[in-house]
Amino acid sequence: MLINTSPRRPNRERVRYIKEALREALSLSDDMTVTVTELACLEEGCAPVETVIGLLRPDAPQLQCKLHKSIESVDAEDLVRVCRTWGFDTPAAVPEYPANP
Repeated sequence: MLINTSPRRPNRERVRYIKEALREALSLSDDMTVTVTELACLEEGCAPVETVIGLLRPDAPQLQCKLHKSIESVDAEDLVRVCRTWGFDTPAAVPEYPANP
């Protein structure tokens, strides 16, 4: 069972980075929405935290990718994996999160 029980709020700058990096890497139009959610999992054998990244597109099924790590831990390599999971031709690289945003 996944529930959002995290007492802390995800880093807004990190969420913004994830959304903007995917939007830029995939050349998404303004009518497409990237969602980023961090969830806690209470089921046995489940990673304690996962980040779910979704892509909402008009007239198309929602795409989703689960990363078994916190939003803070998501890096450029993970975002390339998200692109590939969604079936996009991925760029050679996605911009890294700045060291001091």
